[in-house]
Parts: sequence; structure tokens; C-alpha cells
Amino acid sequence: MYNIGIIGIGFLGGSLIKSLSKSKKINNIIAYDINEESLKMALREKTITTYTTKIDDSFSKCDIIFICTPVSFISGYIERLKNIVKNDCIITDVGSTKKTIIEKVKNIDVNFIGGHPMIGSERSGYSTSKDILFENSYYIITKNSNTEEKSINILKEIILELKAIPILLNENEHDYITASISHVPHVVAAALVNMVKNLDDKEEHMKTLAAGGFKDITRIASSDPTMWENICIENREEISKVLDYLIDILSRINNQIKNKSTIYDFFDSSKKYRDSFINRKINGNVMPELNISIKDENGAIAKIATILNDNDIGIRNIEVLNNRENNYGSLRVVFGTYDQRDKGYEILSKNNYEITKTN
Repeated sequence: MYNIGIIGIGFLGGSLIKSLSKSKKINNIIAYDINEESLKMALREKTITTYTTKIDDSFSKCDIIFICTPVSFISGYIERLKNIVKNDCIITDVGSTKKTIIEKVKNIDVNFIGGHPMIGSERSGYSTSKDILFENSYYIITKNSNTEEKSINILKEIILELKAIPILLNENEHDYITASISHVPHVVAAALVNMVKNLDDKEEHMKTLAAGGFKDITRIASSDPTMWENICIENREEISKVLDYLIDILSRINNQIKNKSTIYDFFDSSKKYRDSFINRKINGNVMPELNISIKDENGAIAKIATILNDNDIGIRNIEVLNNRENNYGSLRVVFGTYDQRDKGYEILSKNNYEITKTN
């Protein structure tokens, strides 16, 4: 059994302790935060064993410590922990940049392994955290040249306790990928919101009418601004590269629109690539899915979930689709195995649902 330390119990740290507190592989969880009220709340909820408001010997018996703070503070906490933790203690983080952190800690004598759960939310604070946050999400692990395989395997074991999917990347791969699929999209979302804010009239017609697609694409603009300022500073090189590429795309499309050139290929290419996201994978394997056509009415999703549950069929994930094109249904259901997928197909078909096997 493992003793776990958590530095920072905001949304991510709080979700970690809520999930790990249910694991039979965890002995004790000690938490640190500058907000003692959050610590007291966690103690009342029994998601932690004890807490501290100082980085002290309370962490000396920890087997793994998760640092869940803004990225610019992570190396500072590692420096403070180095003379406290035991030699084989694994120190990891949940920061969404890796190269600068690994560079800062390479000369600190600790067993550090970078980590990054690929989940996101505009929420913040312990009170908004949830125990199921990591389920079926990818959890990136970045190791350095000194990392022992034993430590990697222990961290993987804990990540699997979160019901997440561990994947190994080096720090350069990680930062370039996250700049492309996470960091720049956040910058774009914030830019779109500020664009509408600045272009809107006194009656705020744009704000009033902004719905559907605009709300979907800009939801992440409500995320913590301090966190995203930190990320942009820490991963500025990769973010700038990707932004330059995006600006070039927008400039070319703008010229085509001005010149009344055809831009069908631009939209067609993006549509085809986005539609291919249905072939998502876990550890190299395509995830077994069903797409189900359902009526837009109250209780429609609950009815399907009940039918599957009554027949002992587990669901890994469920997603409401925004369109019914290409014969795909309006509900995507992901299963743990192909046997469960096929059993679900048979039972739902008997209940007169229109279903497509996508994988």
C-alpha cells in the first residue's frame, strides 16, 4: 500500500484525492494547500488522512507526491521537498508543460517523473472537484534519462487506480502536442470571446445571440486566467510556433475569401479529419463503439443506459453528438470490450434503436 502526498488541492488535486481515497492500494493521503478551509473540507469528507499548511516532515513517509499547482511553482516545491522525502519517493506533477520543468529540476537530486492528465475544465477549487474526473482519460508520463523503470511502473499503477490510461512521451513531444491541441485552442477561444466583446454594440446583441457553436468553441475561455498565463509563459516557444502556423492558415483563408476563391477544400478537409476522431484508441487499440440514433426528448439517454445496465453491460464513455451526418447517430457509446459492444448492439436493436457499429 502507498502513502500519497498532494501539493495543492484545487480542481485537479482535489479530484486526485477524491479518486485515490477510494483505492485499496492507498494507505494514507496527506495534503498541503495555502487554503486551510479546503483542507478542512477534505478532512471532513475523509478524502485525506491528514493535512499540513507547511512543506515539512509530514511528507517524509510518502511513496508518491503529486504537485498540483500552477506550472511556474512546481520546481520551487520540488526544491523544498528534496531534503524531506525518502530516496525512492516519486515526485510527479500534473502541469501541462514539461520541458521547462524537467530542465529546472534536472540538477535537483529527487526522483521526479513528469505527469499530465489530459483533462480540462473551466472549473477551479476543491469544492468543484470530482472523483470520476480521470476515468478513461489519457494521462501522459514524461521521464528523464535517470528515471528507473520501477518508478515508471509504480506511477502507472497509481494512474490505473484513477481509471485513466497512461501513455509515455518525451518532454519535447509532450509540449509540441499540447501546444497544438490544448494551449493554442485556449488562446483562440479567449481571442474569439474578446473579439465579440470588442465588436459588440451597446445593446450587446452579439452577446445575447451567441449560442450553439460559439458557446461550444469558447467554453474553455472561462478557465482560470492565472493558470493559462503560466502555461503561455512556460511553453511559449511551442505555442508561438503553432500560433505562427495558425496565423498563416488564417491569412491564406482570408485572402481566398477576399478574392472570392473556392475554400471548399478547406472546410472539407477539416470535416473529414474531425470525423475521423471517432476512431479513438486506447493503448494502440481502437475503442469499441456504437452510434445510436435517438429522439431529442427527456430521458432518452437514461433509457439506453438503463437497458444496458439491466443487461450487465458496462459503459466506458458516452457522448452526445451535434449532428446526424454520415449515418452516424446522435449518441456515441464506448464499451470496454467488443463482446460488450456486440451484446449491446443486439439488445438495443431488439428495442428498435437504429444503431451503427463504427469500430
